[in-house]
Amino acid sequence: MGRNLCGSPNAARKLLRLDNRSYSSRFDVPEKRKKIRERLRFEMQEVGFLHLQDSAWVYPYDCEEFIALLKADLHIGKDVLYAIVEEIENDKWIRKHFSLPLD
Repeated sequence: MGRNLCGSPNAARKLLRLDNRSYSSRFDVPEKRKKIRERLRFEMQEVGFLHLQDSAWVYPYDCEEFIALLKADLHIGKDVLYAIVEEIENDKWIRKHFSLPLD
């Protein structure tokens, strides 16, 4: 669903080196909508998001369109937040995961 909406990893790596941003999503889907929550996790994993903790995920490339489509498709607008993150504390393991420069 979303690989084309999250930007090209090769092109995006060059941009990331310039602006050093990450893109984060956090969700809180109620237990009564468990199947939707599981689908959301599945879609994010398929695209390549990294699970940080609980329901917090990170991706090093712009994925705002993908998140917007997921929210619309799953009818979970208020349950999912999208953020552009300037810095993540102790991010060396995240950079390694995405094969990004460790500087």
